[in-house]
Amino acid sequence: MKIKDIINQDYQLLTNPETSMLEFQGCYATDLLSAAIKSSEPNNILITIISHLNTVALALMVDLPAIIISEGRAVTREMIEKANSEQIAILQTTRKTHEVVIDLFQRGFI
Repeated sequence: MKIKDIINQDYQLLTNPETSMLEFQGCYATDLLSAAIKSSEPNNILITIISHLNTVALALMVDLPAIIISEGRAVTREMIEKANSEQIAILQTTRKTHEVVIDLFQRGFI
């Protein structure tokens, strides 16, 4: 599956359009970056409210192609630029983290 398949009126791609073509398999939802390091798997999407450069660093370290920032948390230009330079997609949504998981499940992505 590709990131572009997730995008709709509820999910906005903040990074370069090319990042929408990245492929993913499954997701991992947490607001503890240490938990994501331990338990997420390569090619997962990380769903979190943690909008910080460290989240991009984690995605790079664990080989996650995308991050969904939930609850409408602000994403800095610096975070977007770092994600673009590392070819990691960042999506933003106003949905709560558990709503994102339910939505992706109902749409057949996980």
